[in-house]
Amino acid sequence: MAEHIKMDPANASLQQAAPADHDDMGIIFPAGNDDFRAARDRCAQACRRFNNTPEDASPDVRSSLWLDIVRPARDLSSSAEMAITHDMTFRNPALKARTPFVKPPFYADYGLRVRIAGSTFINRGCMIMDTPVADVVVGEGCNIGPNCCFVSVSHPLRPEERIKTRTSTGKGIVLGDNVFVGANVTILGGVTIGDGAVIGAGSVVTKSIPAYTMAAGVPARVLPSTPASSTKSDELFPTEVTRSVSTLAEAMIHSRAQPLDRKEELELARLSSSLLRAQQLKLKQQQIQSQQQLIGDSRVQQQQLDDCRGGAVPDVRDSDGSVLGRGSAQSQPRMLWRLFRPEVMIIVAGTSVAFAMLVSFFLAGVLVGAKRFAIIEVDQPQHGIGIGL
Repeated sequence: MAEHIKMDPANASLQQAAPADHDDMGIIFPAGNDDFRAARDRCAQACRRFNNTPEDASPDVRSSLWLDIVRPARDLSSSAEMAITHDMTFRNPALKARTPFVKPPFYADYGLRVRIAGSTFINRGCMIMDTPVADVVVGEGCNIGPNCCFVSVSHPLRPEERIKTRTSTGKGIVLGDNVFVGANVTILGGVTIGDGAVIGAGSVVTKSIPAYTMAAGVPARVLPSTPASSTKSDELFPTEVTRSVSTLAEAMIHSRAQPLDRKEELELARLSSSLLRAQQLKLKQQQIQSQQQLIGDSRVQQQQLDDCRGGAVPDVRDSDGSVLGRGSAQSQPRMLWRLFRPEVMIIVAGTSVAFAMLVSFFLAGVLVGAKRFAIIEVDQPQHGIGIGL
């Protein structure tokens, strides 16, 4: 079945007041086989990644993670065009959502035959017990309340058959366009809900519901106040007396059932303004943190430069404590020593070598002169001095 049910001519009955129930007995499949189990494990991992993603993640990320659940074999090169999500259409109504707006957590068994239109909204805690043998289709513009459960899988009713066969049975579920499903609703396999229908909260839908009707109860039954013969919304659904707001401040002040006194109005106005200030303060703190990060990076670079020069140099301060520059009067010799230590070592080494060479030459000259003096003294004849008697 196509992603949008109106693309299939066989679903034209959804436009009628009373769609026919599914008369098939479902498709039996061995859910315990390895290939079925591997498909469930794959879907469980995809759901876990989707549920662990922050809700403020970018639309393309959330869209890609959703497609990992329902279309794992898609062409990844074309996933970019699916990045238009339901929430983006609030800011730009001209856009057409490609993937539904699903709030985590969301759970599915296989995900392979789940088809949900892009303009549909699904609240938290939705569970689709789907099968790989029957489609679960949700049309355009549907609203699914929190903690709803779509159960398209079943098992044999006789206990001996359940023990002997250990098989599962899959039946499809179809929701038309603009269906509103209240919170904690359970929809069983083989059910078709027509366009524009409303399902009351807490209902268990076991049979198909005609289009443009209201149904509620366990099991859900069509309420007599919404005849299926009419297709006009003003005749089917009474107009509710409501007020609308466009900002959070208006919501905090006006969305109260009881009238407010002056004190409450001032308190709510103060709360609204404080929320605005908190948002502005958060933005300012982010700017300060970014500036501090830049300053910290510059300090790290300066520290690295100081380390290359032989260590950090303290600031020079005046008698009144004001900073005059880097280095202090007491640390100037140390600073000079750290800065010029290599050059001083080279000069000292060179001077020492030169001095050693001069001393060596001097000593060598002294030794050579002493030896020549000794030779000359030996070669001279000895003259005795006689004393006459």
